[in-house]
Amino acid sequence: MKRALFVLATLGATTTVAYAQTKLLVLHADGKADARTRQKVDTAIVKLARSGPDAVTPGEITYAEAAAMVGCKPEDASCRDEVIDTLAVDELVIVNVNPKPPGFEIVVRRAKKGGAVHDASAIVAADKIDQVGALGPLFGVRSITVEPPPKPIDTKPIGPQPPIEPKPVDPKPIDTKPIEPKPVDTKPADPVPGIGQPDPMTKPAEPMRSDKQPKDRRRLQIAGMAGGGGMVFLSVILWASASGVQGQIDDAPAPRNRQDVLNLADLEKRGDSLANWGNFFFVGGLVLGGVSTYFYVRNKRARSSAKEKTAWFAPTLFDHGAGVTFTFQGAP
Repeated sequence: MKRALFVLATLGATTTVAYAQTKLLVLHADGKADARTRQKVDTAIVKLARSGPDAVTPGEITYAEAAAMVGCKPEDASCRDEVIDTLAVDELVIVNVNPKPPGFEIVVRRAKKGGAVHDASAIVAADKIDQVGALGPLFGVRSITVEPPPKPIDTKPIGPQPPIEPKPVDPKPIDTKPIEPKPVDTKPADPVPGIGQPDPMTKPAEPMRSDKQPKDRRRLQIAGMAGGGGMVFLSVILWASASGVQGQIDDAPAPRNRQDVLNLADLEKRGDSLANWGNFFFVGGLVLGGVSTYFYVRNKRARSSAKEKTAWFAPTLFDHGAGVTFTFQGAP
């Protein structure tokens, strides 16, 4: 059963590789280094290997775990061939990371079926654990060297500068001649005969009502509430479908061949997809419905509690001149 699960974890990643390239599987790093350091090394090795001409696939387990599942000893050359046959790849990349001053020693072994092995190693500082460019030739990539840091900038303070002597400025004489005032014409304007009240023909400007909510906005909020409810209902249907697929996986017999393993993988992928879409529609429906309901209730309360008020300015003619009237009133 363990062997079947192991094959299931790796077949999906290896069967899609083009046959024109060497299928290279990079297994997880082993060794005495901590898990976080080994994970960083795994990411760096996969990135470096993908820079070469091979079709690279990251593995899910270490070489020791793969040998244990196959049932052979990791130190035997024949064990590597059995693992390669089981995983249906051309070559394996086996990584070991161990502490070694001033950082960690990374040993990479590239094994091909038939006993052909190529090794490479590098010592990397702890703060530069992802810089594995020295292992590039193992994957057909030129060795990447790190450029030295730039020279520090001279921060020596500059000596004191001599003070600048101020130059005297010749004052200009101020003109003290008084300004002669000009007479202002205070003659009142001639009144317009026959006009003593505001012009009845002058129509006040229409008040601007900003509290009234357009109907299309209310319809949009109602549509948002309905759409959110529909998305939540759809998520329940998707979850039920995912539960049915999981029941098929649980009731399926133990896989006996490669086709059975692929069928189980397809069912599991389908169930995960249905569950993920159910989660998406459920969260989206809650957000859409909640926001639409909030704005609909808030605007409805504002319309029912607040009285609509209007104000406007209007030009007006009087018997002694012209002016502007300001009118303010509440809704009837």
